[in-house]
Amino acid sequence: MPTFEYKADAATPCLTLIPAPVTLEYTHGTAMIGSLVTIEKRIPEYAVTEDADETWETLPIEQLSSELERYCGVAVRTRRVLTATDEADAGANAAEKARDAGVGAGAGAGAPAAMNGTVILLCVDARLAHDEYTLDVFASDTIAVRGGSESGLRYGMQTLRQMIRQTSRTLPCLHIQDKPAFAVRAYSLDVTRGRVPTMAFLTWFIDQLALYKYNQFQLYVEHAFAFGELSEAWRGTDPLTADDIMFLDEYCAHHGIELVPSLATFGHMYMNLRTREHRGLGEFPEDADRPFSFIERMEHHTLNAANPKSHDFASRLIEEYAPLFRSRSFNIGGDETFDLGRGRSVQDSPGASRDELYADFVKDLCSTLAHRGLQPMLWADIALENPHTMDLLPGDITMLNWMYEPDIDESKIQTIASQGRRQFVCPAVRAWSRFFPDYDGAWLNTYRMAVAGLKYGAEGMVVTDWGDYGHVNDPRLSVPGLCYGAQNAWNPVAIDACEMNHRISNLAYGDESGWLMDSLARIDSDGVSFPWDLAVQVLELEYGSGTGMLNTDVASCVERSCGGELVFDRTLGCADARRRLLLRNHARLERRRDCDRALIDCGSAVVAVLDGSARGGLNPELLWVMLDGQRLFNRLGEELLVLAGGEDACDTKDVTGRALDASRRARLAADLELWFERYRVQWLSIGRYAELARIAHVVWSFADILRRGAL
Repeated sequence: MPTFEYKADAATPCLTLIPAPVTLEYTHGTAMIGSLVTIEKRIPEYAVTEDADETWETLPIEQLSSELERYCGVAVRTRRVLTATDEADAGANAAEKARDAGVGAGAGAGAPAAMNGTVILLCVDARLAHDEYTLDVFASDTIAVRGGSESGLRYGMQTLRQMIRQTSRTLPCLHIQDKPAFAVRAYSLDVTRGRVPTMAFLTWFIDQLALYKYNQFQLYVEHAFAFGELSEAWRGTDPLTADDIMFLDEYCAHHGIELVPSLATFGHMYMNLRTREHRGLGEFPEDADRPFSFIERMEHHTLNAANPKSHDFASRLIEEYAPLFRSRSFNIGGDETFDLGRGRSVQDSPGASRDELYADFVKDLCSTLAHRGLQPMLWADIALENPHTMDLLPGDITMLNWMYEPDIDESKIQTIASQGRRQFVCPAVRAWSRFFPDYDGAWLNTYRMAVAGLKYGAEGMVVTDWGDYGHVNDPRLSVPGLCYGAQNAWNPVAIDACEMNHRISNLAYGDESGWLMDSLARIDSDGVSFPWDLAVQVLELEYGSGTGMLNTDVASCVERSCGGELVFDRTLGCADARRRLLLRNHARLERRRDCDRALIDCGSAVVAVLDGSARGGLNPELLWVMLDGQRLFNRLGEELLVLAGGEDACDTKDVTGRALDASRRARLAADLELWFERYRVQWLSIGRYAELARIAHVVWSFADILRRGAL
């Protein structure tokens, strides 16, 4: 198990670093950054070519320079120094010798002269592993960063950037030796089920990934890319374009991050299979004209694997999408193919088992990738359901083993490891279908997945950030989850959740008190009586809008989510089903007043820390919009419970009482509509319009129910 250690006397100021290094030793004393800082790239002569500087192109020199100027108020210059091989080795050894002798690096052979101010020495040390680095701060004149490769150097510089953000011009003298637990540290962002981010937001997000030492990024796409043959599916969603992807691919590469295509090619084809042109490729083409449903989008979306045209369709998407990326990996999805073997595939291939249908389709997709020299990635859930399915799959697939609950099933990771397959463990930031993420659950999930992944030899970790039910969650609030993933993918040590949150408060939000993250972490557990996902379930129990009919598909899904404890009467309409669902949750809904007090307390504490400024993507208006949204939904849940007869049933009141109830509901309806306008501003500040109208539909539908005064 990796560990980190601090050896410092009481007078030495300690730094907050995310991820925490494997080894950090404070060597006593402090170093003052001079008024002139020289960033010196020491390049061996054998490595010099016409484009020698390109080998350093992913180093964050520009960011480091601007932060030295901003936080330290110093002038910065950069220079390149060519060294003979033996001089380069001497330079790499200089910092180590100086540290052992307790003097500055300037005393070591081959070390640079300080001249006027501070020198930040960058050099490659072949003795270090590829992603390994050391960082030394000396009391005299030098900061030395050595890396086993350009990657190692880059990670060392990201650590130095974090250090500079916490100082004026004084750094503690220290030695760091550090390398990652997982070779691949990836983040997957949903850009298809509601939100399509702006390019400005995506580049900002990539900057955050680089700072916290991620080296892979995936944008999850179902229909929100402008595929030539899918305009019927993506129209009106402001899709990403080929130019967008190629720009992001270049931007990621410049920051040392691999942009990997992630595309639904089997399941999660809901929007594509609702089109007239492609509905015939699905398991249930007859359902293509059903009213849109967030819940059905998560349930019914599978291609008919027995239809050769389905494979041709998926292959065409791959052929159009793959050339936009320099990555040699391709995530083909393949998860949650719930309808497989239940519809048209039974007629088209009556003798085939679900295992065979699944494996044959995946093998065909892998063949398409192989022709382009690409390595497939596949979500592992379907293969894990049946050992026979796993046996039928090609051996070169990277299995993406996802579990999102705080309590994980370690045997799933062991199962893939026992087959000798390459796998990445995939936890989640637990932000979907909520106004605020479940930070406590995300910390436990990422930590336990990382520990189990290391135990069974997983080669990477993919931190997932989903947008189920319209992506009401704002990805700026996922920064703490991003930090949890960064820590655990790099160095999964047993850090108390409160301590980790304190570090995030300090480094990401500039809050040394730790109150900001303490307050944010309370919101999901203490401030929610009527969550977004429950609201969507209540609304979508009606088939369409205004029909009064029960949506039996949604009813079945809700029953499963309740573990069989709730059963709807199919002979009655949606109003009865809504009533039963609300009454089942009455204890939670009746917590509204306590939850609202928690929301106000947490919001006030965070806003006090922010003091009117934006930090780490978080600003006071975003915070209050999301808090007010949850507070209004808490009130909504309470009012719906009244309509369900849960308390103070309307039919027991006199005319005056019913009039007061109607007036209160009308005010809440107006408050919800006014709130949505504020939410819309925040949505558009980081995203395209995309599917914002679907969020509006939920809000406005509940406003209509409140004014109608009936479920």
